[in-house]
Amino acid sequence: MCFVIRPACAFAQPEFERWQMGVEADGSMAHFGARLNQTGWVQAWNLSAHFVLLPFGAVHFARLGGVLDGAPQFGVGPVFERFNTRQNFGGLDFEVRYYLTHFERGPLVPWIEASIAPGGTDLRLKGAGRGTRLEGPFAALIQGGVGLSYFFRKRAAAYLGLHTEHVSNGGFNGPDRNYSINTALGMVVGVSWFFR
Repeated sequence: MCFVIRPACAFAQPEFERWQMGVEADGSMAHFGARLNQTGWVQAWNLSAHFVLLPFGAVHFARLGGVLDGAPQFGVGPVFERFNTRQNFGGLDFEVRYYLTHFERGPLVPWIEASIAPGGTDLRLKGAGRGTRLEGPFAALIQGGVGLSYFFRKRAAAYLGLHTEHVSNGGFNGPDRNYSINTALGMVVGVSWFFR
């Protein structure tokens, strides 16, 4: 109803200022399917925190009617992932998120993101018959996703999104036949705080 009768609602209109800094924290769940050799929908969960920076603030593109207008955000911070095989991953995550400001509706702003986290793992998956043979100690966690942020204050938001994960050792560990594991679907939820 707020979207129909906009003047009657007090929206927390988000602000994306140049060189704006902030922090964010989130948690996610992932399902890898049979390649993880485990049952259940939640086969892994992770926790991460980032220091974030919006160096350009909101950027505008005259072409394409402003469809590409947005605010690029760069983040870095630790990430920890726990698999239901009782094995773990830990690393340093480098994240890029792009807020699609052209499509914002009041306090709701959609985004897309990608990240890579090189790190260490004690994973020892040996299911060669299913195309899975992933070993540590080195691995990289690569994630990509789409989501929606709700700005309950001008510089504070809660967000929810769908994402995929790719865990790989890049062929650096063990024998030549080392593979990666991928999610078909995952979910992330978190909060962001921006400073002046």
